Amino acid sequence: MQTVKAEEAWLQRSQAILQALEGQPRPDWLNGQTAPLDLKRQAMQVFETAQSIQNPALSTGTERSLSTNQSNKPLTLIFVSFSLGDTALKGIFEEASGRDDVLLVFRGPKPGQKLPALMADLKRLLKDIEQLPNILIDPTRFQHWSVISVPDIVVEQDGQSRLHVRGVSSLSWLDEQIKAGKRGDLGTLGDVGEIAEIDLLEDIKRRMAAIDWKQKQQQAIARFWAQQKFEDLPTAQADRDRTVDLTITAPRDLVAPNGQLIIRAGQTVNPLDKMPFGLCLMVFDATVPAQVELIQRQSCQDKKARVLYLATSLPRLDGWEQLKTLEITLQAPVYLLTPDVRSRFRLQQVPAIVEQAGNHLMVHERKVPPSQGARL
Repeated sequence: MQTVKAEEAWLQRSQAILQALEGQPRPDWLNGQTAPLDLKRQAMQVFETAQSIQNPALSTGTERSLSTNQSNKPLTLIFVSFSLGDTALKGIFEEASGRDDVLLVFRGPKPGQKLPALMADLKRLLKDIEQLPNILIDPTRFQHWSVISVPDIVVEQDGQSRLHVRGVSSLSWLDEQIKAGKRGDLGTLGDVGEIAEIDLLEDIKRRMAAIDWKQKQQQAIARFWAQQKFEDLPTAQADRDRTVDLTITAPRDLVAPNGQLIIRAGQTVNPLDKMPFGLCLMVFDATVPAQVELIQRQSCQDKKARVLYLATSLPRLDGWEQLKTLEITLQAPVYLLTPDVRSRFRLQQVPAIVEQAGNHLMVHERKVPPSQGARL
């Protein structure tokens, strides 16, 4: 029997750990769902990011509120492209300078161009413009308003098109039309050109569609076992029974939320005096067939205790198939031994059985014949 002074955190968590082990659900990774779910989540994040990519260095900070503005104030969207030429673009930038009700929209980068290069081109044209116009890279707006050429202007209000005109980029002309009460689709009133930039959203969708997700899933599963850190323990060379006393000494008063004193500072307490362990831990190295066979033959003294199988290691090659086969053999779920459980129950050698005996735990280490201790 050995009395152990534990840290304060262990005092507060000791009973919770035992309860958590008793009702612990099957971990997600055992169901083989982690990798595909993670890949799908990443794909959705890419799509969401593509819907609105903006560079704070190019703006006055107002376009963020404009891009999500749902008020009844009209917002002028000028759809532009580098196909208009530097001179025309710079003129549009200068006219939109300082206009909080105007948003200049690009569809994406040019073919083969990276976003940083696009930003560099924009900064070059914005040089010497004191009040920066609101510029946004948003392919979704091009799709929403069916913009297929530039320049194209949409005055949107309450999510509807108040005025739509193509081939015009002059804001002063537009203001005159609005004052004159013009509304609706005015058609094409000037020269229009093709859009030089790619549809960033469609490009991302195309790349996503080209990904072999099944292969990605298999690669992720293979990486899991290749990178998995196991809690390896040496093989027992002789039968040995050890006692583990969970008694602790409280470093300070432990008080419940309602103010009730649970444990006084300096008081010793054994969690097993408050609640039964309720488990029988079977700890073994799943890469050693002899240990698996030995564990199958073991029984617990408390027939009502729930048997929990903990593997210190599993074959890295075809890990999921090996785990499935092992669970069929044992007719029960198999979990990986964690550092916390290894430390809590002071596990030293395997195979081992951990079960309650009175108000303490017994660790039964069992010898495996040397000739049968080879690993897979």
